[in-house]
Amino acid sequence: MGTMRSLLALLLLATLYVASLVLFPVERVEVVGVRHLKEAEVLARTGLFPGEAWLWVGPSRLEPLLQDPWVAEARLEKPKVGEVRLLVREREPFLPLADGSALAQDGTLLPGGAPWAKGPRVEGQGPLPKEALLVLARAYPEAQRLRYTPAGFWVEFREGSLFAPDAQFLLKYAQAGRPKGAVYLYSWGVSVRP
Repeated sequence: MGTMRSLLALLLLATLYVASLVLFPVERVEVVGVRHLKEAEVLARTGLFPGEAWLWVGPSRLEPLLQDPWVAEARLEKPKVGEVRLLVREREPFLPLADGSALAQDGTLLPGGAPWAKGPRVEGQGPLPKEALLVLARAYPEAQRLRYTPAGFWVEFREGSLFAPDAQFLLKYAQAGRPKGAVYLYSWGVSVRP
């Protein structure tokens, strides 16, 4: 008896699905908010194409899209029967990295984002200190380059540079004005070289 009920339920669901394809197909899919991603790529990841059952299109379709580092947020709307709208908010590249990628404001690594990043160029050796670089870029918006090594951090300007073994020393110095020449900041004091 239980098998018969399961079979009838499955048959009913299949009938509803086929009826929904005929009565309410997706006629139009609109993608809004993409600048770096391509619309075709977004549609392929979500699997949304005209002809699908409009009733069965739900937010779970966005899960593969949300795995992309460029996508900060995505929403699915059904403005009217037969129409689906994908609203995408992309992350903005902030710090260009030497390998062609970029860091977004929230520290997410964006592959290929360097050409669109407006912050100072980042170069370095060793593990990428994301948080320290983001804080330094915000503290020194006019910097041209940020460098990091295991020895410390450099903030470079047209007319000079700052060095400190720890990013915190550079943050304390941010209000002091821009250096002329090379300034080295240490826990015991400041050294200036013209």
